[in-house]
Amino acid sequence: MLKWRWIAVTAAAVAVVTGVLLWLFLAWSGRPDAPVRIDAVKTAFGVGAGAGGVFALWLATRRQRTLELQLAETTRDLEERRVTELYTKAVEQLGSDKAPVRLGGLYALERLGQDNPKQRQMIVNVWCAALRMPFAGPVTGLRGRTVAELGDTDPELLVRLAVQELLKTHLSHDTAGYWPGMSIDLQRATLVDFRLSGCTLAAADFSRARFVGAVHIRGARFTRRAAFYGTEFTDIANFDRTVFEEGAFFSRSRFARDVRFTRVRSGGRFQFAETVFEAVADFEGGEHEHLDLADEDRQGSLRLF
Repeated sequence: MLKWRWIAVTAAAVAVVTGVLLWLFLAWSGRPDAPVRIDAVKTAFGVGAGAGGVFALWLATRRQRTLELQLAETTRDLEERRVTELYTKAVEQLGSDKAPVRLGGLYALERLGQDNPKQRQMIVNVWCAALRMPFAGPVTGLRGRTVAELGDTDPELLVRLAVQELLKTHLSHDTAGYWPGMSIDLQRATLVDFRLSGCTLAAADFSRARFVGAVHIRGARFTRRAAFYGTEFTDIANFDRTVFEEGAFFSRSRFARDVRFTRVRSGGRFQFAETVFEAVADFEGGEHEHLDLADEDRQGSLRLF
């Protein structure tokens, strides 16, 4: 409002000055020194015309800039609406009872995240929520067999394996599809042949999760504290060369098979209070600010440093 009021005042001032100059021109035209005065008035007219031209140019520029801003805002609104529609449709697909439809929703979210970095954490949250859904799961892992070799495979397992693979793909720091700064929440999830080797992520919570089959989290990096409270590992687990920058706690976890924490580095508390080791737990070659193994309940053996 103030801008347009100022423009109106400026235009009125230009009109008044022009009118005064025209009046002087007419009033002085009959005087002896009229040529000199008229030249002065002409010069003033030229200056006034130039000022008016500058003002008109400025006004046109302002109008063009306003139109550009309006167009940019409209384009941004349309893009946000398109992203929202794609996200909503993909999430609806995940709610289908048909595995192919759900898989389509997963990969639609992946494409959306690739093109829209601001949406990536939200997409990772949706993938984690899918893995937290109730699932009885198989008794053992795939043990090196492909899905095709398993024969009549549970469609739900196929979807979950796809989600796990998507997480690994976009958390792996040495791949073109890496999504930096992601956090995952997989509390109480059932995870089959879970792998995060070579991945970098922020916070991670696996509290009370159940790992079926071998777990490989080798050479990974957690930039915030990692939680494995009450987690069940039914098969071998490998954390070799993993870095826990703010520490990790495995309190009340249960390792049914061998576990390797060799060459692990932890910048914070590395806690295993009331943890059950039923086989060999290897901690050799690690660097820990504080390794708490005082209250572990082991039936197997520990190898330390």
